[in-house]
Amino acid sequence: MATQLRLRSAKILVINLGAAGTEVVKNLVLGGINSLEILDDSSVVEDDFSSQFFLPNENVVGKLKLPLVIDRIKDLNNRVNLSINTHNISESILSEGYLSKFDLVIATELKKDEMIQLNEVTRKLNIPLYVSGVHGMLGYIFTDLIKHESTSEKDLGNQPRETGTKLSPSKTITKVELNSTKDKELVTVSDEFVELQHFFVSKNLPTQLNRRQMKRLSAAFPLIFSLFECKKEQLENMKTEEIVALLRDTSNRICDLFGIPQTVVTDSSIEAVSQQAYTEFTPSAAILGGALAQDVIQFLSGKESPINNCLILDAFRSEISIYVL
Repeated sequence: MATQLRLRSAKILVINLGAAGTEVVKNLVLGGINSLEILDDSSVVEDDFSSQFFLPNENVVGKLKLPLVIDRIKDLNNRVNLSINTHNISESILSEGYLSKFDLVIATELKKDEMIQLNEVTRKLNIPLYVSGVHGMLGYIFTDLIKHESTSEKDLGNQPRETGTKLSPSKTITKVELNSTKDKELVTVSDEFVELQHFFVSKNLPTQLNRRQMKRLSAAFPLIFSLFECKKEQLENMKTEEIVALLRDTSNRICDLFGIPQTVVTDSSIEAVSQQAYTEFTPSAAILGGALAQDVIQFLSGKESPINNCLILDAFRSEISIYVL
């Protein structure tokens, strides 16, 4: 009941209604969120029909996307206050007056510079931010929720939990109480977050993973960060062998930056990503959108500790991993 009350008072902005954004919106609307605005200035292209199920089954290529889908989204749950905004995204994400209306922002498929610029504004306004995107079988969720406290009931272990215990570099137990029957503990965990710009220069991975874990690290991690350095428009005008060479060179630099062995990125993984970069694959988007929407609900509920701060989906290996950057 407490979670539902918080959901019924939250005002959320979703930026870009691509494959991942579509899944997030679906899940949040069905979950009973109070107010949801979608910001997207794009027009429909042919590829949208393969992964964006709110679009009508008719020839609407070239028309603004949001006016075509709002009624179908409303049909999922007419109690949600749903609105759309087709103003320029690049200008809107820099507008403090616009963003200040929301309690939480979810951005999908942004470029690196747009993501950092948006985060600078949300930080200034003290607004939690989720950023997500898919590249075929790969996907990511980055979070800057600034600071968050969650309280949950845990089974009493052999040793009582202690206040001040660090569960990870960013998670700390700040309060422990026994319940009335003294067989459970109410544990409060505080999460501290960093700005997204720090993700791209982080040196934290070698401190979290041992040598064996580093060698087994999914190639999805360095390749996703490599794609932030390779613009979509740039790749569209390149031959496959040129994309492979660019990804190899970029991923080597990313591995060196993060302290990852270059052997993590195999020729087969580069070949796969060269064919899937910036493509929307519905199953990957469904997994990622489900995970993101679930985490948003957990964040608003205050019952569980949210993603802190980098989730990587590697559908090739059926893995979802979370790292602290």
